[in-house]
Amino acid sequence: MKMVMAMAAVSVAFAACTQDNAHAPEPEVIIVEKEVPAPKEEFDDSLYFEGSLTSSVPSMAAMMSPVTTTDFMQFKNMTGKSSGYATLVLGQFNITVQTMGMSIEMGEMVIDSVQYAFYPNGNGMFTKDNFEIIAAGRNTKGSLKGTFGADGSVTMTMDYKPGTMPFLCHSELEAVRK
Repeated sequence: MKMVMAMAAVSVAFAACTQDNAHAPEPEVIIVEKEVPAPKEEFDDSLYFEGSLTSSVPSMAAMMSPVTTTDFMQFKNMTGKSSGYATLVLGQFNITVQTMGMSIEMGEMVIDSVQYAFYPNGNGMFTKDNFEIIAAGRNTKGSLKGTFGADGSVTMTMDYKPGTMPFLCHSELEAVRK
């Protein structure tokens, strides 16, 4: 009889648990949605600027006035949105020494691996300490540096020696983004 009573007590205990579960609230179901990244903003890997290029030969300043021409500059194949390297293309221009009746056609300059960076405020910079290119059939060596303005402006200074010219040439570009 003791055994029957023990079995009855266990049955009542399990029945009570079953009754408690019947009245327990349903567990809350939480649905976790897969996080979808925001669509990538399209990156324009080319910037085009037009403006005035002023060129001179500083050591010949007494015989030569600076020559200003309308010119363009393009940054192509930019590797990143905020910083990286690009190819700088500077349009064809001439350097003229009026007193000597001499004009040097520079031709288009294509300078690879120009380092650039844009800052959160929209300004930026670019630089190439040493370049060596062929422009208008001449081996041209030089350096350049410049700044980007948040307003779409760009300035650049470039010092270079075209071919066998013994004097250093200097050009400054002031342009706006087109």
